[in-house]
Amino acid sequence: MPNSPVLLLLCAACVAFASSSSVRRQPLSKNSVEHHRTTAAVASSFNVDVKNGVEFKLDVRNNTKRMVELRFPNGMTHDFVVFDESGKEVWRWSNGRLFTQTIQNKLVKSNDSAVFADKWSGKNAHGKFTAVAILSSENHPVEQRVEFALR
Repeated sequence: MPNSPVLLLLCAACVAFASSSSVRRQPLSKNSVEHHRTTAAVASSFNVDVKNGVEFKLDVRNNTKRMVELRFPNGMTHDFVVFDESGKEVWRWSNGRLFTQTIQNKLVKSNDSAVFADKWSGKNAHGKFTAVAILSSENHPVEQRVEFALR
């Protein structure tokens, strides 16, 4: 296919753009940490709860009066990654998963949310970690980080 290199470069540019965002940290409770990020159209919050394993929840809210379309280049809409204190990746939600190569979209109504959640067992993991939530949207990319500890 002659356009394959162009598509590959576009995907790489989207990933690079998605990884350049800022966050504000707000502790929720002893077992939970949440970060918020707001853009013109969407606001996002990333919550990590460590009560029963490690639960991740990325909430992407439409702050406009119109419907917002989240466009994704393939079947992978989001990802969660966990790094240890040294920066070594210890878990990635997407590892071992297969995703369609079909472009897709998700419509989010005014003042409504799209929620992406999953759980990591954290089995035998102890210490301080950083979780990263990634929304792979081409038009509203999000990347947020939350620090948490397992004892």
